[in-house]
Amino acid sequence: MSDCIVRKIMTQINSFFRWDSMSRLTRYLFFLLFPAVFFLPGCMGSVPAGKVSQMPGDSLSSASRDLFVAGAFSAAKKDYAAAIAHYKKVLAVQPENPAILFSLSKAFVGLREPDSARYYGEQAVSYSPSNKYYRRQLAGIYFDMKMFPEAALQFERLAEMEPTEKRHLFYLAHAYLADEKYEEALGVFSRILEFDPENENAQVQALWLELKLKRYGAAIYTLESLMENNGNDDKLQLTLGELYFRSGKVDKAVEIFKNMVDEKPAFIPAWVALFEAYIEQGEQERFLLELKRFYAVEEIDVSRKIELAKLFIIRAEKEEAYWKPAGTMVGELVMFRPDDPSVYVIRGVYHLGQKKFARATGDFQKALDLDSQNSFAWEELASAFMSQEQYLQVLYTVKQAKKSVGRSSQRLEVMKGFALFRLEKYRESVEVLEKVLAFKEGKPSRWLLVQASVTRAMAYDKLRDQVRSIKAYKDVLEIDPENALAWNNLAYLYAERGENLEEAMRFAKQAVDAEPENPVFLDTLGWLYYKTGNYQKARELIEKALSKEPDEPEIYEHLSEILRALGDADKAGEYLEKARELRNKE
Repeated sequence: MSDCIVRKIMTQINSFFRWDSMSRLTRYLFFLLFPAVFFLPGCMGSVPAGKVSQMPGDSLSSASRDLFVAGAFSAAKKDYAAAIAHYKKVLAVQPENPAILFSLSKAFVGLREPDSARYYGEQAVSYSPSNKYYRRQLAGIYFDMKMFPEAALQFERLAEMEPTEKRHLFYLAHAYLADEKYEEALGVFSRILEFDPENENAQVQALWLELKLKRYGAAIYTLESLMENNGNDDKLQLTLGELYFRSGKVDKAVEIFKNMVDEKPAFIPAWVALFEAYIEQGEQERFLLELKRFYAVEEIDVSRKIELAKLFIIRAEKEEAYWKPAGTMVGELVMFRPDDPSVYVIRGVYHLGQKKFARATGDFQKALDLDSQNSFAWEELASAFMSQEQYLQVLYTVKQAKKSVGRSSQRLEVMKGFALFRLEKYRESVEVLEKVLAFKEGKPSRWLLVQASVTRAMAYDKLRDQVRSIKAYKDVLEIDPENALAWNNLAYLYAERGENLEEAMRFAKQAVDAEPENPVFLDTLGWLYYKTGNYQKARELIEKALSKEPDEPEIYEHLSEILRALGDADKAGEYLEKARELRNKE
C-alpha cells in the first residue's frame, strides 16, 4: 500500500480510535476502513462544470450576445442576481438554447436557490442530452438536494458516455452510498476494478462494503489482493485475521495473530485479537497460557497491561462471556505485580462491576495500604460506598482522602455533594457543588459536570428555590442537550409554576420518547396534559405511570385531581386516600 494511503488511514485512526468504545470488528475496521467517503474525490456539489460549449456566433443577435457576455461577467464577479437578469433576457429570445439554460442553472447554484438551479439544469439536459457538462452539473444539483436516485441516474448516463472515466463511476458509487444502497455501490466499485484492478480507492471501499454486507469470503479476497499489490501492514494483517475468524476459519485467524505477537511482542492489538479469539472459542487454558506470556513481555509497560485489563472489564459489562477471562486477567496481574497498588485498584473495579462490594472495598483498602496518596483508589473506594448507598461512609472517605492526599479531587467532591443530597443536607450539597462547577482548573469529564449539575438542580428544587433549580437544569442541557432527566424535571417545574407550558410539553414529550416506560416521565407528561386541559389524555398517561410504579403517592395525587376534573369525585377520593396511606408509610 502506498505511503500516502497508509498515512491517510492512520491519521484518521489516531484522531478517533478509542479501544474501550468499540466492538471487536469495529476496531479492526478503524485500522483500515475509516468511512468509505474518506477516499471519494470530493463532494458532488463541487463537481467541476468544465468549459461551456460556446454558442455559435451567428445564433444570437448582437444585442443578445452582449447580454450573454454581460451575464457571464456578472457571474464571474459572483453577482449572480445580475447574471440571471441578463440570461433571462437572452432566454426570452431563444427559450430552447441549452447553453443559456445551463448558465442560468449555474447562476442559481451560486445564489443557493437549488429548485431553480434544478429546473434550468433539467431543461438544459433535455435540449442537449449528450452534453456531459450539463449532465454533470445537474447530477451535482440532485446530489446536493439529497435526490440521490436522480443523481445516480445522471452519473450512470455519464458513465455510459465515457465508460472508462473513473470519476463518473466514483460519483455514481457515492450517490448509492448516500442513498444507503450498498449492493449497488459495491457493484460500481467492482466495475472500476474490472478495468483498473489495482485501484486502491476502489479496493478499500469495496472491502468496506463487503464487510458491511458481511461478505467475509469476498472481503478476504479483496484484502489479500490489496496486500499483495501494495505490501503488508500490521493493521491490514489484523483485519485479515479477524475476517478469517468471522468466516469460521478460526485456526487460520489464530495462526495469524500468534505469528504477529511472535514477531512483534509489544504490538498490543495483536494480543487483544488473540485473547478474544480464545475467549470466544472457550479456550480458557490456551487463553491463560498466552496471558502469562503477555505479562512476561518486558517491552510492554505495566500501565499498558493494566489498561488492557480495564478494556476486558468494560467488555465484560456488555458480554457475560468476558467476566471470567477478565477475572483471570486481574488475578494474574496481582500475582505478577503483588506490591503494585494499581493492580489492586483494577481488581477492585472488577469486583465492583460484579457487585462484590466487600471484595471491592478490600482491594481498594489494600491499594491504599500500599500507597495512601493514590487518588484513584480513594475515588473508587468512595464509589463502592456510593453503590451501596452508604452515604456517611462516602463523606468519611472523602474527608480521609483529603487528609491523606492533601486535596480532594473533583470526582470526590461531586460524590460528596450527592451524598449530602441523599442525606437531605440540601444547603450543604449546593455549596459543595457550586464550588465544583465554579472550579476552572483542569477539564472535568462531561459526565462529571452533568452529575454535579443535575444534583445541584435537584437540591435547589428541594430547597423550594425553583428559579435557581430551573437555571441549573438549563445548565445541564447546555452540557448535555439530550439529557432526558433534565428535560423531564424542567418540564415538571414549568408545569408546577404554570409557565412556558408549550416548551414544557416539548421537553416532556422528548423525555418520554427517550424512555417510553419511565413512570416518572409518563407522570410529568400526563400532568402537563392536565395543566393544558386535555384531561382524558392526562388520565391515560398517568394510569400507565401508576401501573409501572404502584407505590408512588404523587402519581395517585395527580390521578385524583384528574378524575375530579373529569367529574368522578368518588374515585378521586379513593386515590387521594391511597396517596395519604403511602405518604404515612414513608
